[in-house]
Amino acid sequence: MSSTDAAGDGSTGDGRSRRNFLQLAAGVAAGTVVTGHTAEIGAAFEQVTDGDLEVVWLQGQSCTGCTISVLQGEYPSLEGVLGEFRMEVTFHPTIMAEAGEPAIAAMSDSPDVLVVEGSTPVDIPEAATVGRAADGSSKPMVDWVQELAPESEYVVAVGNCASFGGWPAAENRENLYGLGANVTGARGVQFEGREPPGVLGPDFTSGAGLPVVNLAGCPVHPDYVLLTLATVLNGHVPELDRYNRPKPFYEPLVHDNCALRGYFDRGEFAEKPGDDGCLYKVGCAGPYTRCDDQSRLWNDGTSVCLNVGAPCIGCMEPEFWDRFAPFDEELERQSFFGPFTAEQAGWAGIAAAGVGIGAHAVRKATGYGSVGMGDVDGEGDSTVGGEDGPAVDDGDGPTADDGNGGER
Repeated sequence: MSSTDAAGDGSTGDGRSRRNFLQLAAGVAAGTVVTGHTAEIGAAFEQVTDGDLEVVWLQGQSCTGCTISVLQGEYPSLEGVLGEFRMEVTFHPTIMAEAGEPAIAAMSDSPDVLVVEGSTPVDIPEAATVGRAADGSSKPMVDWVQELAPESEYVVAVGNCASFGGWPAAENRENLYGLGANVTGARGVQFEGREPPGVLGPDFTSGAGLPVVNLAGCPVHPDYVLLTLATVLNGHVPELDRYNRPKPFYEPLVHDNCALRGYFDRGEFAEKPGDDGCLYKVGCAGPYTRCDDQSRLWNDGTSVCLNVGAPCIGCMEPEFWDRFAPFDEELERQSFFGPFTAEQAGWAGIAAAGVGIGAHAVRKATGYGSVGMGDVDGEGDSTVGGEDGPAVDDGDGPTADDGNGGER
C-alpha cells in the first residue's frame, strides 16, 4: 500500500492528492467533506476498483443493519465509483453476486482492508460460520478473523457488534440453558465490552501498525465508514481514542451538543418520550455517549434521534446494550449528578444564572463534567466537556477521561 510522500504534503508521485479525510471531518455536517473532496475520495475507492487494493467484508452475528446503513448513505457525486467499489470487494456476503464456493474462492487471503461486521461467537463458534473448512465442516467466523486479520494492512470493525460485542453479547440474566453470562461468547474483534481482548489479543496490530479501528454505532453512520475507508485506502493512519474509535467522530459528547440542552439548563424534564423537555429522566444516555451525530445528523443530514423526541440509547458506546437498558428509565442519579437529582441539578443551573455565576459552572460543581467521583474505569480525575471542550488522548496512552462523559 502506498502512502504520502516524505514531504508530508498529502500528494503522491503521480500528482494525485492523498488526504487523511478524518482530519477534515471533525465538527462538520454530513456530506460536507464528501462534497468538498469528491474527486479525492473517489480516487481512494478507485484503487479497489482498479484491482490495486483488496477489501474483504465479513459478517458474523449481525442483522446486516450496518451494511444497509452504508448502502443507504446518499452521495450522489460518488454514486458511480461507490457502486463499482461494492462490486469489486473480493468478499461481501450481502452484496456480492457470487455464492457458495465461487464466493469463497474470490476472497483475498491477504486483504489490504479487512472489514468485520457483527460480533464473533467464541464459546459457540458454530453460531456464525462462513463457507467450509478443509475437512468439509462449516468454518467458524472466529477462524476467519484470526486467519485474515494478521495478513491485513488495516482491520476495521463496523458497528457496535463488531467493535464491542453489541446486542449479541447482551447478558444472559436468566442464566438460560446454563450457558453463562454471554450465551454464545459474542465478542468484538479486539474488545469485549469496554475491555480487551476480543477475538484478537490486546496487543494485536495490523500490517500498518494499528489496532482494530472501531466504528461503533447501531447502526454505524455511513459517513464514518466512507471517510474512514477513504483515509486508510490512501495509506493514512487515523487518530484513535482509548476505544480505538476515530477521534473526529467520537470526541463530542452528545449532551453538550444536544438541541434539547436548554431544557436541561432550565431544569425542565420530559415525562415521556416526545414531550417537551430534556429527556434525561426517560432514559437519555447523552451524558455518557460520545459521537458527532448531533451536528452530522442522519438521513442525508436531516435529523437525529433527539430531534424527534427519542432519547439517546448509547449505541455508540461499549457495553451497549446492557449498560443503558432499560432504555426508557432514568439512569443512576449518582453517576451523572453526584449527590443531586436531575431536577436539583437543573434548578441549581437556574439559580446560578440568576446570581451571575452561570449554569455551566454550577453543573461542574455538582458533578457534571467530572469523572473524579470514582469512575468505573478507575482512572482518576479529568474534565470532560468543560469550557475548553472534551478531554482527549494526547497519544501517550489512555487519558483519565473514560471516553464516556459521565461515570456510568
